[in-house]
Amino acid sequence: MVKCVLNRLLCFLVFSLAASAFAADEPAGTMTPKPGPTRILSGAFLTSLYDLNPNNNTFTADLWVWFLHDKSRDVKPLKTLEPVNARDFKTSLETTQERGAERYHAEKVRGIFNHSWDVKNFPFDRHELKIRLEEGLAEVGELAYVADSANTAFDPSINIDGWRIDRVAAAAGQHTYNSSFGLGDAPTSTYATNVISIFIERDAAGLFWKLLAAIYIAFLVSIVSFFMDPSKDGIFNGRVGLLVGMIFAVVINSQRVAATLGQSSAFTLVDKIHVLTLLSILCSLIGALTSRHLHTTNRGELALRIDRRMAGTVVVIYAALNVFMIMAARQAF
Repeated sequence: MVKCVLNRLLCFLVFSLAASAFAADEPAGTMTPKPGPTRILSGAFLTSLYDLNPNNNTFTADLWVWFLHDKSRDVKPLKTLEPVNARDFKTSLETTQERGAERYHAEKVRGIFNHSWDVKNFPFDRHELKIRLEEGLAEVGELAYVADSANTAFDPSINIDGWRIDRVAAAAGQHTYNSSFGLGDAPTSTYATNVISIFIERDAAGLFWKLLAAIYIAFLVSIVSFFMDPSKDGIFNGRVGLLVGMIFAVVINSQRVAATLGQSSAFTLVDKIHVLTLLSILCSLIGALTSRHLHTTNRGELALRIDRRMAGTVVVIYAALNVFMIMAARQAF
């Protein structure tokens, strides 16, 4: 009986040792941690910027883009690159090189990109023009961008009439979509992005005065109307006709400005000046009618004093509000 028990214990020990040895020799399999996402260094160099088009909400840029990664990772970033905010996008001069343990990809791109132009503070407006480059296939668990900020720059010889480039920067991130695009049951999918930002400033004081010269002339002409004698029918009719003509001139000029700067839902600085000018001309028209009424009631001296005082008051208020609005827009810059 004892011998039988000992044999059973011996068999159990042998089986346990064999099982332990088999488990030690077995490959880790699913227990082996998965490799992390492929990290790709990405940057850009701006060679040209032109056709800044507020009417079409676009700008056009030429630039070199590059990607650098561990060559042991089988990725082709130039083939899976997606410019998500481009209306048109063309590539050329594609190159791939191996540098030690790394693989380098680069190509020249030209694109027409969307941008919502905010011109409410013209001519003191600044803009951040963004070029959004996104990985089109692999999600962030497989591929991630790292911004090559040190080498991202622009050609200082770029010359844009009315604009000045401040700097160009690269920022890596990710974009999450509320869809799996039909792959799996996940409610979202996330892809790596690299945003090339071009910071520009308006340098168009001359254009500002050119666009508003007609406005200020119309205002000055409306002030001259205060010195026209409304007691005579012909002069009064001419005074009223002159002011109505100035109103039409301001309206037409506002359309000209909108065609140059682009339509904006915001109440811009030039819109404010146009409205202020219309209100000033309206005051001049009210002054003309008041003066006419006083003359018809034999109060010509009072009419003359009111005309002179209104002329001075309108000029002072108009000039003060112009300075205030322009300085406010300048400080926002």
